[in-house]
Amino acid sequence: MNEEKPDWYERAQQGPFQNEPFTAEMKNKVQVSLTQGSHRSKRRPYLRVGMTGVLLFVTLLLLIQFPWGERTVQQHTAGGGPSPSVTETIRAEGTTDEGTLQVVAIDKEEITELGAPSCFGLETDLSFKGDYKVKYAAEGTSEDVVVLEDLTFIQPTSAALQMIRLPFQEADVFILAPQYKDCHGIQIYAFAVEHGSGKAVQLQFEEEFSRASTSYYRPGTTPTVKDNKLVLKSTEGPGGEGSPEYNMAERMYQLDLRQNAMVMVLRKDRKS
Repeated sequence: MNEEKPDWYERAQQGPFQNEPFTAEMKNKVQVSLTQGSHRSKRRPYLRVGMTGVLLFVTLLLLIQFPWGERTVQQHTAGGGPSPSVTETIRAEGTTDEGTLQVVAIDKEEITELGAPSCFGLETDLSFKGDYKVKYAAEGTSEDVVVLEDLTFIQPTSAALQMIRLPFQEADVFILAPQYKDCHGIQIYAFAVEHGSGKAVQLQFEEEFSRASTSYYRPGTTPTVKDNKLVLKSTEGPGGEGSPEYNMAERMYQLDLRQNAMVMVLRKDRKS
């Protein structure tokens, strides 16, 4: 049984098609497309590397400008001194015509409130305890004088205490009284800044049979200079209030920079 064949079947019996499915123009477009694709594929690795480098650079800039945590260790300069950004707690200071004598906390201070009135102060007064460095700074330089260990300041406020400046012929003498009140005597330290050289030293108090780094003066009085000598009022009696016959007692000290000392030259007891 013969069935009617479609037209395309008859054409297929005559052999392959004579005309090519792609013209020359179509081939050229395909070639150009392949070439451009090859160039793009070669550029992509370099593009990725470049973008990665840019991202790393931006990340480093952000890390430098915005550190993840606050630095607790202070930076130091090449010479070993603290950088200008380092802040210090100045507990006391005194000023000369050329520079400044400062008492600076070495580490963190122990700060408490007295809490009750006593011979040492009011209940609202503050106690500062720690190790302190005394230094003298002038004309852009700074020199350490001495370290005062385990020292206690008691003052009404946290402001820097102003040391008493006493003018002598050879030097400016500074009196440091860490505690402003006491039942018997106000304990003091003394420092000298020599005129001309600017050399700063701690002074010792030298008496007939003793030499000590501290002395005292009577509460309610002030150290003074008389005839180029340091005058400190004395206290007598168990309460420090002064017995009737020693109300005007005082000691006089001569400044001796060769020995870095205040040498007592007179103890005067006068009846009231």
